[in-house]
Amino acid sequence: MSKKSVKNNISPTTISNDYEIDHIGVLDGIRAIAILVVVWFHFWQQSWIIPHVGEISLDWLPRNGCILVDLMIFLSGFCLFLPYARNMVYGEKTQRISEFYIKRVARIAPSYYLSVLVALFVFAIPLREYAGNTAIWKDLLPHLTFTHNWFYESLCNTKLNGVLWTVAVEVQFYLLFPLLAKMFQKKPILTYTGMTLVGLVASYVICQNFETLNQGMYVNHTLTFAGVFSNGMLGAWLYLSMTKDRKRSPGEGIFFAVVSVSCIWLYKIMCDHRMSAASQTKWQVEYRYLLSLLFLVFVVSTIMANRTYQIIFSNRVMRFLATISYNLYVCHQYISVKLKEFRIPYWEGDTPPNQLGDTVWMWKYLLLCIFLSFVVAVAMTYFVEKPLAKLIMRKYEKTVKKGN
Repeated sequence: MSKKSVKNNISPTTISNDYEIDHIGVLDGIRAIAILVVVWFHFWQQSWIIPHVGEISLDWLPRNGCILVDLMIFLSGFCLFLPYARNMVYGEKTQRISEFYIKRVARIAPSYYLSVLVALFVFAIPLREYAGNTAIWKDLLPHLTFTHNWFYESLCNTKLNGVLWTVAVEVQFYLLFPLLAKMFQKKPILTYTGMTLVGLVASYVICQNFETLNQGMYVNHTLTFAGVFSNGMLGAWLYLSMTKDRKRSPGEGIFFAVVSVSCIWLYKIMCDHRMSAASQTKWQVEYRYLLSLLFLVFVVSTIMANRTYQIIFSNRVMRFLATISYNLYVCHQYISVKLKEFRIPYWEGDTPPNQLGDTVWMWKYLLLCIFLSFVVAVAMTYFVEKPLAKLIMRKYEKTVKKGN
């Protein structure tokens, strides 16, 4: 495909230089793996099953799974900015601001609001988990407006699914994104520096006052992710700039595969460092930007690695997992917590079986968590998210046509 077709607003998946510039397959696998490890972390919290491969312990993987939420936010910045990076490098037109927002609503809102309503009306209210109507509204209203990570009752004491704080952070960046993208297109270095400084200053202030703050409120403060998001945007721009008019050579492909594997090894070192830290939650804030730089190198090098290595991340299984990943993330922790709360599989006494070392129960519970989470995620993806997203986009397209 010629460069002329790119400038005429055709969105190719590849061009003659052999690098993907639209949908980048390996990102599906990276996203899927990140979310699977986060899911593993939450299941590990409840089951206490320590994974081994022979004599080798993989305990460091689930124990540090929560920090891969940062990779999810990095990927959000990368993927959202990719069309704007194509404009900067190839001159391709970008989407309308209204189209950007409606796509985000179509992608995020259906499953999110369904999960909130199910948690509220199927569990929280019937089980009388709230002290009264005031407590309900203090939890519900912030969730409906994606501001629940700003308030203690809706973040640290929520009855409506604890993992949804991530969605709030994402949506807050979505609201600012068209402005940030435009600024980055005009002044990339200045915009990147500004966003990074916001993240670093926020992290520094929180770390300096960490012992006196409510740690649950601030360890994942939205502002601390500004540098993570900016590294995602920078990664998209760097990738397209590096690969323009360039063919994938065997030597470079092997080199970038080695770099990618080296990043995984460095990630393991950072995980070990986190586990030895006096406060693992403080470590998350303190090393958030540095960790996102590692993600930047890992993602770009993986995209530029040879095809053989990329098969690990870009294949049918990974595409499927990426497709259901958002809904898997949304539902998995709530399912695991409720199963244990309802004593499914059944257990007696006051002490949970995992604390007594009951491995039979632990494995039954873990397998049930995995099975139900995947079943619910598939159902939400194909019976809620996709149909409603198509409906929302269809109505938007009709509105645009009428406007024209």
